[in-house]
Amino acid sequence: MRATARGSRRAGTRKQPSQTRSKALVDALIQTTARVLLRDGWQALTTNRIARDAGVSVGSLYQYFPNKEALLLALIERIADEMTDRLIEVGSALRDAPVEEGIVTIVRAALDVSRRDAPLYRAVLVELPRQGALELFERVNRRLADALTEWLVARRDELEVVDPSLTAHVLVTSLDALTDHALLFHPELLESPRFEQELHALVSGYLGVRRPKSHPRRGGSRARSSRGGVGH
Repeated sequence: MRATARGSRRAGTRKQPSQTRSKALVDALIQTTARVLLRDGWQALTTNRIARDAGVSVGSLYQYFPNKEALLLALIERIADEMTDRLIEVGSALRDAPVEEGIVTIVRAALDVSRRDAPLYRAVLVELPRQGALELFERVNRRLADALTEWLVARRDELEVVDPSLTAHVLVTSLDALTDHALLFHPELLESPRFEQELHALVSGYLGVRRPKSHPRRGGSRARSSRGGVGH
């Protein structure tokens, strides 16, 4: 993927794979990095262990990755890339969605990107600040914020939104913080219908969802009450 190649260059990859065989080797090394990270943790992650578990020589590994940090960054980039692909689909679904359906789509998207591969994402999330890779997931957030901004512009007559771009940024950042916190400390919440309901209420309240005005029937009790009130 293009994003993976960009991430590899940032990490100091020695060369880019061009042949099918070399691409398969790089893919195997990144997948093995994920397995070792999940099984043994960051401290036990070494280039020798990754090469051994992938069934290749450490010299072959060093052709593409100079150290374990480069491998981890390539893994992080791949996860971010997969999340971005998912959010492209979300943007398409959001484009013509009515208000209530759009809010459900936004909340579920925020939950899905965290729970899709929760154990691996959690392991990676812990390492992001130390690896200086936070901007990779900021790119993911921008993708969702851009899709949300377009939807807010299209639905602004139904919502209390003054600045769609800023509103989208605040919403996405808030959902990201809440789902990341759940992933790190209360992973069971990611599968909780109640947690999803609370996020839905948060988004609805912030957007100031306008309920359709009721139109009382002519001669109904509300109409009689209104007329009676004028006479006093």
